Amino acid sequence: MNEALEKILSDVEEVKQTTVDGIRAKLWKLSQIPKLSATELYRLQCDAVVEWLHERGEFYHLATHPDFDGALYFDRERKLLLRIRADAFLAWLSDTLGMNRGERGFSMVQSAVETESLTDRATAIEPALYWSGNLNSSVYLSNGPGHIAKITASGVELVDNGTDGVLFSSEAVLPPWQLVDPANPFETCSVFRDLSASAPHGKLLLALWTASLPTNQRTKPPLTVTGPVGSGKTRVLVAVFELYGLTPRVGAVTKSGEGDFWAAMDSGGLCCFDNADTRVDWLPDALAAAATAGCQEKRRLYTDSDRVILRSRSWVAVTSANPSFAADAGLSDRLLVVRLNRREGGTAEAELSDEVQAARDAGLSWICWMISAALADTSPVPEGLNQRHPDFATFAVRLGRAMGCEAEAVAALQAAEADKSLFNLENDYIGAAILETMRSGEPFDGTAAELLDRLKTADPSLEGQLSTKRLSKRMSKLWPHMEAVFEASQETGHGGALRFRLKPPQSGDFGDIETAFSEKSLRERNIDTFAKTSIESHQCHQNEDSGSYAEAENDLFRGVEADPC
Repeated sequence: MNEALEKILSDVEEVKQTTVDGIRAKLWKLSQIPKLSATELYRLQCDAVVEWLHERGEFYHLATHPDFDGALYFDRERKLLLRIRADAFLAWLSDTLGMNRGERGFSMVQSAVETESLTDRATAIEPALYWSGNLNSSVYLSNGPGHIAKITASGVELVDNGTDGVLFSSEAVLPPWQLVDPANPFETCSVFRDLSASAPHGKLLLALWTASLPTNQRTKPPLTVTGPVGSGKTRVLVAVFELYGLTPRVGAVTKSGEGDFWAAMDSGGLCCFDNADTRVDWLPDALAAAATAGCQEKRRLYTDSDRVILRSRSWVAVTSANPSFAADAGLSDRLLVVRLNRREGGTAEAELSDEVQAARDAGLSWICWMISAALADTSPVPEGLNQRHPDFATFAVRLGRAMGCEAEAVAALQAAEADKSLFNLENDYIGAAILETMRSGEPFDGTAAELLDRLKTADPSLEGQLSTKRLSKRMSKLWPHMEAVFEASQETGHGGALRFRLKPPQSGDFGDIETAFSEKSLRERNIDTFAKTSIESHQCHQNEDSGSYAEAENDLFRGVEADPC
């Protein structure tokens, strides 16, 4: 039989093995071998198909999940990386081989292909999802199933999927787009241009965050968009999805939804949790962990011992009119906050979406070229712009330079860093009470008991609801943010009692702050409540026409509208 088989196979050697005709001819010849049992035929067919697939592409499996569900195949002819168990791969293989998926022979072939992907003849990889970044060299932005935009310090070029070993799963790519003349989408699209930001730095902060998404940084600051009903919180984030061509993943936060949160974070790209207004115990800790490359390890469904790890691979945004989750001091320190006012004028959804879609090619081209210029930038950047996410802040400043608004970018990051502390105090009922008390403009110097008396004087409803012990305990958690907002200090006085010193912020205007002491207390409206922070001492390269940092900061605090470049 071996001689007969060799003769038959030699008859099709003139057909290139990677072609469809080649494998079909080989399978037909195998079926013509006389006196061959069904089992022997299936084995020969499996060997032929596996060999053909090796010649046409490569076998892979997920490094984190080396199982049959994570079996992958990269087709070099079509530049596609597909899950072997995916309908798209099985349909293609069935059609290519000319075998019905219901045939016994095809089931044997499928099993052989899956097995091959977990042998030492396959490679363990971590496929890229939508984008892949390395701030020290290159950034890759997917462009349809088989192509990539490769962004380096020297420019932007369209290349094939698999270039430089970067493989995008066909299930996690952006819809195709064209590299055209760039145009800033934050100027051309009204949903961004007319954003009703409460503070001048809000638009630019959103632009810097949005343009940073393809860099896929290891730690990603969550964006919190807050404002009253009708301020366009959700709409502007949907526009970010539309700009990149992503299907909007805008979900709700539920009490039992932590598993859904981590599943969304593990899927890569961008996800949004909308109207996070109700207190949910798991949300602050989950957001804080996700912001610093955390993960969730849990039991695989329906098993006792198998474990699965869901990682933070997606950028995340949260919208809220009543952000009670920001009362968590640790989380607030990780957030980027954009505050919105109620939007005026028409907001036709279809027109806004059509406008973003029309600007998508030019907008993505602009983002690519801005990233390229930022990668080429090696000039120094001021330190301390974002304590929790210094890599993001450094790259954001370089993006600002590429946009031609370096000083404004520095000032925006400084303002956002200062706003974190205020955001935390506003959304904590004790912090809100202290803010309300300090509206008088009088500094405080005394013990926790004396501070409690002052709080009760300002709001008699606190009587019986707040004790000195509880106030002290909560202040210890809020202390880093109180230091930032009130220049707070403490020392041990006579008898061992702590004495606290608080100064009203320099701006002196706290805006309209509610003081309803409940888990939905306070949420406020005026960004001009945080103290100014000096940036004159920071020295770094700047364009001659960009102006001084101090002038840009003063413009922000005077309320001069800043152009988001």
